[in-house]
Amino acid sequence: MEDFQLSELNIDPEILADLMRKLENLESSTDLEGTAIVSKTGLRIASSETADVVADIYSASPATLISLGEKISVGLGQGDLREIVIRGIKGYTIILVGSVENDFMLFTNCKKGYKLGYYFHKIRKAFKAMEPILQQIQSQT
Repeated sequence: MEDFQLSELNIDPEILADLMRKLENLESSTDLEGTAIVSKTGLRIASSETADVVADIYSASPATLISLGEKISVGLGQGDLREIVIRGIKGYTIILVGSVENDFMLFTNCKKGYKLGYYFHKIRKAFKAMEPILQQIQSQT
């Protein structure tokens, strides 16, 4: 994680290390890669070692998608937005959105579409385990 983000959010290093450990565990138990926790306002909070890409792709872009997705989902009577799946030629990007009270989302990538159901199960389970940590971060900001 970049130093300016850490100092800007003032996240306890132990809390951040725990969150990053959970991201690494998620990736090590699946074929997921480039996993990150991003705030709904577009600030990357933590990421795995495989999330080595341009910061805008991991921050502002998902935040914009979430905002638009929430408007569409609610506007069409589908209820609160839960996730966004983007399918590209080489794989999928999955953005899991927390509840309305949660200001964070989990962003990850995979190449195997036939395992999407399995990935969703693992991602939801991991995100649920991260929620107490994210609540601590949210209360610090």
